[in-house]
Amino acid sequence: MKTLSFIFVLLCTPQFAFAALKIGVWKENITPTLSERSTSCMGGYGLPLTNPRCGITDSHDYLSLRALFMANNDTQFSLIVFDTTGVGDALINDIRQRVSMLTNKVDVDHLIIAATHTHAGLDYQGIWGGVGSEYRSRIVDIAARAIIQAQSTAQGVKIFAAQTHVPVSNRRGWGIVDDSVTTLFFDNRKTDQPIATLVNLSAHPTILDGNNIQYSSDYIDSLRTNIERKRGGMVIFVNGILGDAQFNTAERTIEKANEIGKLVANTILESEKAKQRVMGTLNVTTMTFTHPVSNTAILQLQQSGALDINLDDKNQISVDLKYVKIGRYTSLLTFPGEALSRLGLPIKYKMRGKYHLFIGLANASYGYFIPSDEFGQIPGRNTEERFSMDKYAGDEIKRIIDSSIK
Repeated sequence: MKTLSFIFVLLCTPQFAFAALKIGVWKENITPTLSERSTSCMGGYGLPLTNPRCGITDSHDYLSLRALFMANNDTQFSLIVFDTTGVGDALINDIRQRVSMLTNKVDVDHLIIAATHTHAGLDYQGIWGGVGSEYRSRIVDIAARAIIQAQSTAQGVKIFAAQTHVPVSNRRGWGIVDDSVTTLFFDNRKTDQPIATLVNLSAHPTILDGNNIQYSSDYIDSLRTNIERKRGGMVIFVNGILGDAQFNTAERTIEKANEIGKLVANTILESEKAKQRVMGTLNVTTMTFTHPVSNTAILQLQQSGALDINLDDKNQISVDLKYVKIGRYTSLLTFPGEALSRLGLPIKYKMRGKYHLFIGLANASYGYFIPSDEFGQIPGRNTEERFSMDKYAGDEIKRIIDSSIK
């Protein structure tokens, strides 16, 4: 009898039980209408305000917004992911305000707004010409209603995790890169039917280069479509430690993007065969990162109204980071830009458990975060440095994260 009582206690203890989680998902098409396209620009290539890819009329695959709502007891964690290069501060704030106006059922303090970082999506930051006011107003409303719809459809789930690897390389020449793919599989608790798949992968969606004049989510479209077709449910893709990570190919075509996406999708589906249960409860910790912007180009763009970032009277940005734990073996970190491998990987190694999701371009799009000892040290390459807010931003954000998750 004592043995049976002991087993019962273990099963009721969070780390031994299924995470008593509910999730809901929602998806929307955010491809601009014909009238909206005339006043909007594609982002991702060229120097600020020099990009000629405005008024694009053609689309290969539709751009989407995907929302994930997660709740456990009184704790929530919500995620909205746009097919775009990055999301500006004012736009993020407007979405949160719109959600608060429409409902009190979504905790906006735990609402994360992120970008897949496709360079064939629209410019939500203003760096390459931005988007028109009509389109901007529409996506604020779409995003708010999407997370509310996700919340309203939330249902009990079983969660599983898996990890695999894909052929990602470091474009700055280092022998270090995050080639891992961590996936969470959410299945209906009663029927075991797939509800959603959350994929975390570090690689620039830049198979399509600056000559491309079709809206697309790049390789992500094929990745999501192939998993959804074979597994069911909805796929939500979040980019990771992507600052210097890419799929190494000389072919910059839609066909190649589709091929790479399918390869990754099949690798993920294969990894599901070795999936492990995620057990435990949801816990969310908030960290605040505040740092000055010293890059004069970024300051000039912000002061001219071209770049959507919020600065205080000391030219500092401030953003919340979220560290999410599901039980003992799964953790998730949001990061407000593009971490380089030598910065992001040491952070990821310190995260709790076996399965780690590092979500880049989340809650802000503050460019590249580079270790100070790497800043300006790559001969013939300064792309990342030109779009970095400050030489020491990477060191400082790592210090704050390390002290919180140790």
